[in-house]
Amino acid sequence: MNIAKIVFDQAETHPDAVKEMLLELSERGEKVSEILDFVKELEKRKITVPNPQKEKIFDVCGTGGSGKKRINLSTILAIKLSKKFKIAKHGNKAASGRVGSFDLIEYAGFTVCDTPEKVQKKLKEKNLAFVFAPAFHPTLKILAPIRKMIPNATIFNFLGPLLNPVENLTAQMVGVPSVSIGEKLSEVSKYLGKNILFVHDNFFSLDDVSIGGETIFWEVQNEKITMGKFFPEDFGLKRITDFKKISGGDSVARNFEIFSELMSEKAPQSHLDFLEINKKVATNFFEKF
Repeated sequence: MNIAKIVFDQAETHPDAVKEMLLELSERGEKVSEILDFVKELEKRKITVPNPQKEKIFDVCGTGGSGKKRINLSTILAIKLSKKFKIAKHGNKAASGRVGSFDLIEYAGFTVCDTPEKVQKKLKEKNLAFVFAPAFHPTLKILAPIRKMIPNATIFNFLGPLLNPVENLTAQMVGVPSVSIGEKLSEVSKYLGKNILFVHDNFFSLDDVSIGGETIFWEVQNEKITMGKFFPEDFGLKRITDFKKISGGDSVARNFEIFSELMSEKAPQSHLDFLEINKKVATNFFEKF
Protein backbone atom coordinates (compact mmCIF):
# COMPACT_ATOMS: atom_id res chain seq x y z
CA MET A 1 0.00 0.00 0.00
CA ASN A 2 1.36 3.41 -1.03
CA ILE A 3 0.45 5.55 2.00
CA ALA A 4 1.90 8.64 0.33
CA LYS A 5 -0.53 8.48 -2.59
CA ILE A 6 -3.49 7.98 -0.23
CA VAL A 7 -2.43 10.96 1.91
CA PHE A 8 -2.10 13.30 -1.08
CA ASP A 9 -5.23 12.09 -2.85
CA GLN A 10 -7.45 12.30 0.25
CA ALA A 11 -6.07 15.38 2.04
CA GLU A 12 -8.97 17.60 0.95
CA THR A 13 -11.79 15.07 1.11
CA HIS A 14 -10.79 13.14 4.27
CA PRO A 15 -8.56 15.44 6.38
CA ASP A 16 -9.26 13.65 9.69
CA ALA A 17 -8.31 10.29 8.24
CA VAL A 18 -5.11 11.77 6.76
CA LYS A 19 -4.26 13.33 10.12
CA GLU A 20 -4.57 9.91 11.78
CA MET A 21 -2.35 8.34 9.10
CA LEU A 22 0.36 10.95 9.66
CA LEU A 23 0.15 10.50 13.43
CA GLU A 24 0.42 6.73 13.09
CA LEU A 25 3.48 7.08 10.84
CA SER A 26 5.10 9.45 13.33
CA GLU A 27 4.35 7.29 16.36
CA ARG A 28 5.68 4.02 14.91
CA GLY A 29 8.48 5.60 12.92
CA GLU A 30 8.55 6.11 9.16
CA LYS A 31 10.22 3.39 7.10
CA VAL A 32 12.84 4.25 4.47
CA SER A 33 10.53 2.88 1.76
CA GLU A 34 7.66 5.09 2.97
CA ILE A 35 9.81 8.24 3.03
CA LEU A 36 10.99 7.37 -0.48
CA ASP A 37 7.35 7.00 -1.64
CA PHE A 38 6.47 10.44 -0.24
CA VAL A 39 9.45 12.07 -1.94
CA LYS A 40 8.65 10.42 -5.28
CA GLU A 41 4.99 11.45 -5.09
CA LEU A 42 5.89 15.06 -4.34
CA GLU A 43 8.54 15.08 -7.07
CA LYS A 44 5.79 14.19 -9.57
CA ARG A 45 3.66 17.12 -8.41
CA LYS A 46 6.27 19.86 -7.89
CA ILE A 47 6.94 23.04 -9.87
CA THR A 48 10.58 22.90 -11.03
CA VAL A 49 13.06 25.77 -11.05
CA PRO A 50 15.04 25.28 -14.28
CA ASN A 51 18.82 25.27 -14.12
CA PRO A 52 19.71 24.62 -17.77
CA GLN A 53 23.35 25.65 -17.38
CA LYS A 54 23.74 23.22 -14.47
CA GLU A 55 25.15 25.95 -12.28
CA LYS A 56 26.52 24.88 -8.93
CA ILE A 57 23.70 25.61 -6.48
CA PHE A 58 23.59 24.53 -2.83
CA ASP A 59 21.17 24.42 0.10
CA VAL A 60 21.51 24.44 3.90
CA CYS A 61 18.62 23.62 6.20
CA GLY A 62 17.48 21.60 9.18
CA THR A 63 14.52 19.28 9.52
CA GLY A 64 13.43 20.78 12.83
CA GLY A 65 11.88 18.48 15.37
CA SER A 66 14.21 19.10 18.30
CA GLY A 67 11.47 20.77 20.33
CA LYS A 68 13.91 23.33 21.77
CA LYS A 69 14.12 27.12 21.58
CA ARG A 70 16.26 27.62 18.53
CA ILE A 71 17.92 30.46 16.70
CA ASN A 72 17.29 30.36 12.94
CA LEU A 73 20.85 29.25 12.30
CA SER A 74 20.41 27.86 8.79
CA THR A 75 18.94 31.18 7.58
CA ILE A 76 21.96 33.11 8.84
CA LEU A 77 24.24 30.37 7.53
CA ALA A 78 22.69 30.61 4.07
CA ILE A 79 23.39 34.35 3.93
CA LYS A 80 26.99 33.92 5.08
CA LEU A 81 27.64 31.07 2.62
CA SER A 82 26.16 33.04 -0.29
CA LYS A 83 29.31 35.19 -0.25
CA LYS A 84 31.06 32.17 -1.78
CA PHE A 85 28.36 29.82 -3.12
CA LYS A 86 24.99 30.14 -4.84
CA ILE A 87 22.46 29.18 -2.18
CA ALA A 88 18.83 28.27 -2.84
CA LYS A 89 17.49 27.93 0.69
CA HIS A 90 14.35 25.81 0.58
CA GLY A 91 12.02 26.08 3.56
CA ASN A 92 8.70 26.91 5.12
CA LYS A 93 7.04 28.66 8.02
CA ALA A 94 6.79 26.82 11.33
CA ALA A 95 4.23 24.04 11.23
CA SER A 96 3.82 23.69 14.99
CA GLY A 97 3.92 27.18 16.49
CA ARG A 98 7.70 27.68 16.70
CA VAL A 99 9.74 30.14 14.64
CA GLY A 100 10.42 28.65 11.21
CA SER A 101 12.99 29.91 8.74
CA PHE A 102 10.40 31.68 6.60
CA ASP A 103 8.74 33.29 9.61
CA LEU A 104 12.07 35.04 10.20
CA ILE A 105 12.76 35.69 6.50
CA GLU A 106 9.37 37.36 6.07
CA TYR A 107 9.77 39.36 9.31
CA ALA A 108 13.21 40.56 8.20
CA GLY A 109 11.80 41.82 4.91
CA PHE A 110 13.71 39.51 2.58
CA THR A 111 12.15 38.54 -0.74
CA VAL A 112 10.25 35.28 -0.47
CA CYS A 113 10.70 33.50 -3.80
CA ASP A 114 7.42 31.88 -4.80
CA THR A 115 7.99 31.47 -8.55
CA PRO A 116 10.83 29.92 -10.60
CA GLU A 117 11.54 33.34 -12.10
CA LYS A 118 12.06 34.96 -8.70
CA VAL A 119 14.42 32.17 -7.64
CA GLN A 120 16.47 32.52 -10.81
CA LYS A 121 16.57 36.33 -10.49
CA LYS A 122 17.76 36.29 -6.87
CA LEU A 123 20.38 33.62 -7.53
CA LYS A 124 21.73 35.73 -10.39
CA GLU A 125 21.66 39.05 -8.50
CA LYS A 126 22.46 38.02 -4.92
CA ASN A 127 23.76 34.44 -5.06
CA LEU A 128 20.90 33.72 -2.64
CA ALA A 129 17.24 32.80 -3.01
CA PHE A 130 14.76 31.94 -0.28
CA VAL A 131 12.65 29.24 -1.94
CA PHE A 132 9.20 29.01 -0.31
CA ALA A 133 8.30 25.31 -0.32
CA PRO A 134 4.47 25.55 -0.52
CA ALA A 135 4.69 27.63 -3.71
CA PHE A 136 6.57 24.84 -5.49
CA HIS A 137 4.74 21.94 -3.88
CA PRO A 138 1.03 22.78 -4.23
CA THR A 139 0.13 19.55 -2.46
CA LEU A 140 1.81 20.86 0.70
CA LYS A 141 -0.56 23.85 0.70
CA ILE A 142 -3.47 21.44 0.89
CA LEU A 143 -1.83 19.62 3.79
CA ALA A 144 -0.91 22.76 5.74
CA PRO A 145 -4.15 22.91 7.81
CA ILE A 146 -3.73 19.25 8.75
CA ARG A 147 -0.11 19.74 9.78
CA LYS A 148 -1.11 22.65 12.02
CA MET A 149 -3.46 20.30 13.90
CA ILE A 150 -0.55 18.01 14.75
CA PRO A 151 1.65 19.36 17.60
CA ASN A 152 4.67 17.14 16.93
CA ALA A 153 6.93 16.75 13.91
CA THR A 154 5.56 14.66 11.06
CA ILE A 155 7.12 13.01 8.03
CA PHE A 156 6.88 16.38 6.23
CA ASN A 157 9.45 17.92 8.56
CA PHE A 158 11.90 15.30 7.36
CA LEU A 159 10.85 15.44 3.71
CA GLY A 160 11.43 19.16 3.20
CA PRO A 161 15.22 19.04 2.75
CA LEU A 162 14.86 16.39 0.05
CA LEU A 163 12.39 18.41 -2.02
CA ASN A 164 14.31 21.50 -3.16
CA PRO A 165 12.71 22.30 -6.56
CA VAL A 166 15.91 23.65 -8.14
CA GLU A 167 16.92 21.42 -11.05
CA ASN A 168 20.33 19.74 -10.78
CA LEU A 169 20.91 20.97 -7.21
CA THR A 170 24.60 20.35 -6.54
CA ALA A 171 24.73 19.49 -2.84
CA GLN A 172 23.20 20.22 0.56
CA MET A 173 24.00 20.24 4.26
CA VAL A 174 20.99 19.07 6.24
CA GLY A 175 20.61 19.00 10.02
CA VAL A 176 18.64 16.15 11.58
CA PRO A 177 17.37 15.92 15.20
CA SER A 178 18.19 12.24 15.79
CA VAL A 179 20.45 9.40 14.71
CA SER A 180 17.51 7.34 13.45
CA ILE A 181 16.34 10.13 11.13
CA GLY A 182 19.88 10.66 9.88
CA GLU A 183 20.17 6.97 9.07
CA LYS A 184 16.83 6.90 7.24
CA LEU A 185 17.29 10.09 5.23
CA SER A 186 20.81 9.14 4.18
CA GLU A 187 19.45 5.85 2.80
CA VAL A 188 16.67 7.70 0.95
CA SER A 189 19.19 10.18 -0.47
CA LYS A 190 21.43 7.36 -1.65
CA TYR A 191 18.53 5.85 -3.61
CA LEU A 192 17.72 9.26 -5.07
CA GLY A 193 21.34 9.92 -6.09
CA LYS A 194 21.61 13.15 -4.06
CA ASN A 195 24.77 14.71 -2.58
CA ILE A 196 23.93 15.56 1.02
CA LEU A 197 25.87 15.90 4.25
CA PHE A 198 23.50 15.07 7.12
CA VAL A 199 24.62 16.29 10.54
CA HIS A 200 23.27 15.63 14.03
CA ASP A 201 24.28 17.38 17.25
CA ASN A 202 24.60 14.34 19.51
CA PHE A 203 25.26 16.52 22.57
CA PHE A 204 22.26 18.86 22.59
CA SER A 205 20.13 16.68 20.24
CA LEU A 206 19.84 19.48 17.68
CA ASP A 207 19.60 19.44 13.90
CA ASP A 208 22.90 21.29 13.50
CA VAL A 209 26.64 20.79 13.74
CA SER A 210 27.40 20.66 17.47
CA ILE A 211 29.36 23.29 19.35
CA GLY A 212 28.75 21.33 22.57
CA GLY A 213 30.29 17.97 21.76
CA GLU A 214 29.95 15.15 19.25
CA THR A 215 28.51 15.67 15.78
CA ILE A 216 27.48 12.51 13.95
CA PHE A 217 27.44 12.82 10.16
CA TRP A 218 26.34 10.84 7.14
CA GLU A 219 27.95 11.97 3.88
CA VAL A 220 25.98 10.82 0.85
CA GLN A 221 27.89 11.12 -2.40
CA ASN A 222 28.06 9.03 -5.57
CA GLU A 223 25.28 6.80 -4.14
CA LYS A 224 27.49 5.84 -1.19
CA ILE A 225 27.12 6.67 2.50
CA THR A 226 30.09 7.51 4.73
CA MET A 227 29.29 7.83 8.43
CA GLY A 228 31.52 9.37 11.08
CA LYS A 229 31.85 11.91 13.88
CA PHE A 230 33.83 15.00 14.83
CA PHE A 231 34.09 17.57 17.65
CA PRO A 232 34.38 21.38 17.98
CA GLU A 233 38.09 21.19 18.77
CA ASP A 234 38.64 19.53 15.37
CA PHE A 235 37.80 22.97 13.95
CA GLY A 236 39.78 24.98 16.48
CA LEU A 237 36.74 25.88 18.60
CA LYS A 238 36.02 25.40 22.30
CA ARG A 239 33.00 23.42 23.44
CA ILE A 240 29.99 25.32 24.78
CA THR A 241 28.12 22.90 27.01
CA ASP A 242 25.37 25.18 28.40
CA PHE A 243 22.46 25.19 25.94
CA LYS A 244 21.21 28.55 27.25
CA LYS A 245 24.29 30.15 25.70
CA ILE A 246 23.24 29.12 22.18
CA SER A 247 19.45 29.05 22.52
CA GLY A 248 16.93 31.17 20.65
CA GLY A 249 13.84 33.06 21.72
CA ASP A 250 10.12 32.44 22.07
CA SER A 251 9.16 34.81 19.28
CA VAL A 252 10.14 35.80 15.78
CA ALA A 253 10.97 39.29 17.11
CA ARG A 254 13.51 37.88 19.58
CA ASN A 255 15.01 35.57 16.97
CA PHE A 256 15.33 38.55 14.64
CA GLU A 257 17.31 40.39 17.32
CA ILE A 258 19.70 37.43 17.55
CA PHE A 259 19.83 37.25 13.75
CA SER A 260 20.78 40.94 13.56
CA GLU A 261 23.48 40.52 16.19
CA LEU A 262 24.97 37.58 14.31
CA MET A 263 24.86 39.36 10.97
CA SER A 264 26.71 42.35 12.42
CA GLU A 265 29.05 40.03 14.37
CA LYS A 266 28.00 41.68 17.65
CA ALA A 267 26.41 38.53 19.08
CA PRO A 268 27.76 36.72 22.17
CA GLN A 269 30.84 34.60 21.38
CA SER A 270 28.84 31.42 22.01
CA HIS A 271 26.41 32.26 19.19
CA LEU A 272 29.27 33.33 16.92
CA ASP A 273 31.10 30.04 17.53
CA PHE A 274 27.92 28.05 16.93
CA LEU A 275 27.53 29.76 13.55
CA GLU A 276 31.24 29.43 12.75
CA ILE A 277 31.45 25.67 13.17
CA ASN A 278 28.38 25.15 10.99
CA LYS A 279 29.85 27.47 8.36
CA LYS A 280 33.18 25.63 8.36
CA VAL A 281 31.59 22.20 7.97
CA ALA A 282 29.26 23.34 5.17
CA THR A 283 32.10 25.08 3.34
CA ASN A 284 34.34 22.02 3.53
CA PHE A 285 31.59 19.86 2.04
CA PHE A 286 30.51 22.27 -0.69
CA GLU A 287 34.10 22.80 -1.83
CA LYS A 288 34.20 19.15 -2.91
CA PHE A 289 31.93 19.93 -5.86
